[in-house]
Amino acid sequence: MYQLTPYLFFSGRCEEALDFYTKCFGGVVLTKQRFKDAPVQIEGAEPNWVMHAEIEAFGLKLMLSDGVVARELSGNNVALSLVFDDLDEQARVYDKLLEGGHIMRPLEDAFWGGRFGKVEDQFGVRWILHCDLVK
Repeated sequence: MYQLTPYLFFSGRCEEALDFYTKCFGGVVLTKQRFKDAPVQIEGAEPNWVMHAEIEAFGLKLMLSDGVVARELSGNNVALSLVFDDLDEQARVYDKLLEGGHIMRPLEDAFWGGRFGKVEDQFGVRWILHCDLVK
């Protein structure tokens, strides 16, 4: 089983957007991590930018980031995030989305305790796939 979660990118304005959406939707911030708090330096990242944040409102989760990948340009600031509970299913979907597309980030274990990967499919839609490794 997996679920679709909108992931929005703001290129330096994520903090502002996080505050705005939280107020708009009456939501709560579930998590907020800055690039400077990552255990390894991420090339091209502004240290105080938001690496990853999540808010929840009305039973919906919304993910936000300032993003650093050169392909994440203005005008293409949305990615669809799939959160899995099965590693095999995550790998199967990742491989299928990759057909005719390209890897933005390989599917691999991440420092925060999940398996993570990113694909741009053949239609230019960006997909983020995450599965918790610890249950």
